Amino acid sequence: MQRFMNLMAALALTACPQDSGDETGGTETSDQTTSTSETSDGSASTTTSATATATTTTTETTGPTTGPTTGETTDVTAGTSTTEDPTEGVCALPPLAEETVNTLGFNVFGQPYEAKPGEMLDLSVGAIECCYIKMPVEACVTYSVSPAEGATINAVGALTIAGDVAPGTVFTVTADVEAGRKVLTTEVFVYTPESNPFVGIWHEVAQLPCGGGAEVAPEMAIQELWFRASGEAQVTWFPFEIYFDYWSDYTYDLQTGDLTITPTGGNYVPADVEGAGTFKIEGNQLVLEDMWLGSPQNGMTPANCGHRFER
Repeated sequence: MQRFMNLMAALALTACPQDSGDETGGTETSDQTTSTSETSDGSASTTTSATATATTTTTETTGPTTGPTTGETTDVTAGTSTTEDPTEGVCALPPLAEETVNTLGFNVFGQPYEAKPGEMLDLSVGAIECCYIKMPVEACVTYSVSPAEGATINAVGALTIAGDVAPGTVFTVTADVEAGRKVLTTEVFVYTPESNPFVGIWHEVAQLPCGGGAEVAPEMAIQELWFRASGEAQVTWFPFEIYFDYWSDYTYDLQTGDLTITPTGGNYVPADVEGAGTFKIEGNQLVLEDMWLGSPQNGMTPANCGHRFER
């Protein structure tokens, strides 16, 4: 009988569960995508992107924790686990329509930019509509500038030139639309009024007759003599939208006062252009001597030997 009672007690003891403490378990599911880009050509780049919100999960813990911790940081004392969203900084804007992509550009004229040291330029790309309007677009665009030293560009295409950049420096700005779907580039020429006093738009107010004498009124005044810091100039008698009569290269010498304007193409290039002469800056006026930028279309008066322009 005693052996039977001892056997029953042993069976009862075996069936009793052991005290395992108070543990909390859980299952975490992560569906994450990580995208990393790196620029190694020395240029500075910034990506226009939508920003996602990071997720924070708090778990009460009363015992030691074990297991993988990749992708998260854990404060055991506080019992807080924070997981960063790897999609932060990745552009989530929808792709542009193909017809919009085909119209993208930096500016209406499709020409390079100019800036003084310390200036900021808006170099955001937009849709160029007929015939001289740039419309803003919302798109995934990565902007970069080269060389990176001396200039920075932000995520919306605002370029800032450092105040100590030397005149004559040229920066190249790149806009990468939707990771290579379309890549646009433009140049920015840095100048100062001291290094290049021509930059800007001038209009003709008088002409210098050959052989000397009093200045005369133009038969048809040149409405736009547009010098650019890139070394290009446009001459137009009657400006309309993006029309120019002809465009030129120009060179100058500040010490000698020599100036050469050489036509390179155009819609109307006068046959009587004499582009080599001298210049003088008189206040807000530019005087060109011993040179002639050409007679207007259907002009009736003889060519003269100089021009006076005003800003």
